[in-house]
Amino acid sequence: MRLTRSGGFAGISLVAAVDLDDVPEETAEAVRAALEQVDFSPRRSRSRGGPMRGAADMYQYDLEVVGERTRSLTAHEPLADPGMQALSEVLLPLARPE
Repeated sequence: MRLTRSGGFAGISLVAAVDLDDVPEETAEAVRAALEQVDFSPRRSRSRGGPMRGAADMYQYDLEVVGERTRSLTAHEPLADPGMQALSEVLLPLARPE
């Protein structure tokens, strides 16, 4: 899976590219639990839209999960999806500048 956080005042993109087989089991479990909460439905994705007006310095999150099927979504701050919020809290500490 890959989570990219871009934007912000400095414009630095952070990328967490994670294979759940390569991280500690505790981290993998936290990621799996968060993923179960993420709403990947097309209806939900459309409602996320773009960033709020006047939010040029806020972050954009791009998530891609590859498994039996590939799922992806883009979300903007503030993160309304509890799964995306939890996922960002687990994965961003593992991210590196792109």
